[in-house]
Amino acid sequence: MIKKIHHVDYVVRDLDAAVRRYSALLGREPGPRERLDSRGVETVRFRVGETLLILVQPVAAGFVQRFLEENGEGFFHVAYEVEDIDAEAQRLREAGLRFRDERPRPGLEGWKLMDLDPDSTCGVECQLVEPR
Repeated sequence: MIKKIHHVDYVVRDLDAAVRRYSALLGREPGPRERLDSRGVETVRFRVGETLLILVQPVAAGFVQRFLEENGEGFFHVAYEVEDIDAEAQRLREAGLRFRDERPRPGLEGWKLMDLDPDSTCGVECQLVEPR
């Protein structure tokens, strides 16, 4: 079962400018800047209650860069926290949803991640997250 919204991602063209805007909007400083070479992105996270707001700037060709080119800046995806990602993926498959990932992959801070096929989620980029 889905526990809560773990994080939401916004894709941006200029991470420094976005960090300044969201620092002002949220009235707080962000966490550290992180580079994920395997995904071709740099990220900065803000904690907003129990949810993370993650600003994502593509730094290499790939899915995120294509998404930005096709859709522009803004909401990128929502990640739902689960206790057991394998069991939850099985439950969702049995309910007819499809995944881009066959099995969990590693994410920030040792998270386990699985991306759902947007055709299964009304066009929304969704992800399951099992925190470490």
